[in-house]
Amino acid sequence: MTLAFKSILVGLVPALDGVGAAGPAVRFGAGFAARQQAKLTIHVFVPQLVVPYTVIGDVATSLVGDENRRRREVAAAVGASARQVAGEAGVDAAIDAPDRVFDGLVEHFGRLARVRDVAIFDAGDGVLGSNRHLIEETLFNGGRPIIVVPKEGGNPAPQRVSIAWDGSARSARAVADALPLLKGAQSVSVVVVGGEKDLSKAASGADLLGNLSLHGVAAELVLLEAEGGDVAATLREHVRTAGSELIVMGAFVHSRFRQAVLGGVTNSLLETSPVPLFQSY
Repeated sequence: MTLAFKSILVGLVPALDGVGAAGPAVRFGAGFAARQQAKLTIHVFVPQLVVPYTVIGDVATSLVGDENRRRREVAAAVGASARQVAGEAGVDAAIDAPDRVFDGLVEHFGRLARVRDVAIFDAGDGVLGSNRHLIEETLFNGGRPIIVVPKEGGNPAPQRVSIAWDGSARSARAVADALPLLKGAQSVSVVVVGGEKDLSKAASGADLLGNLSLHGVAAELVLLEAEGGDVAATLREHVRTAGSELIVMGAFVHSRFRQAVLGGVTNSLLETSPVPLFQSY
């Protein structure tokens, strides 16, 4: 196995009651860290509340204080549970659960991600939609790849990998970032789905095969047409029929505005990928 990911960050967004603390991302991250002989940091995202200026008073301050103490207890319990799960995989995880408000935690996580090799998240929605905020912060400001793990979990040492290739710079970046995993896989497919956009001037899948071969990766080229114009659905169906255990793809965006940042295929697979999704931007 090629070992290249030496520091791994898991973004854990638990429910505020602490239920489901050690979900798929923690288990996947622990297994991945064990196989990569890597340092694992688990960030527990439980934001503190602040008293709005319009309702400052003894009662409001007391209520918010009580809620923040409860949230600290939730974060501590969730962190202990996650650390135990990592320990069962033979990994001594560091737990990061700072007392900060929502925006401060997102910024803090982004700084952590920049000095880690990869960040791992659950695909499911977290409290206040925080999963999505952490994913976007890491993709667009972290400069590192991410792995989004579906609720079904996944194999932290994937043997069958599908590359969603459209010839773009983002796709090229994702392939380069995922190269250690591609080298360790038994089967790699370069999947080109036509029917949505013009790929005639893009770097071809055949050209990518040639580059991968220089790195010792023997990949096959799969050419598909989007069923009903739905590229994401076509990719999901290919993954199921091919038995793939990981999708590698670049994150596509439409604009610089956060409300419209994620492209349709990127957005769809972030929400409903049947297997772990490795993405770079």
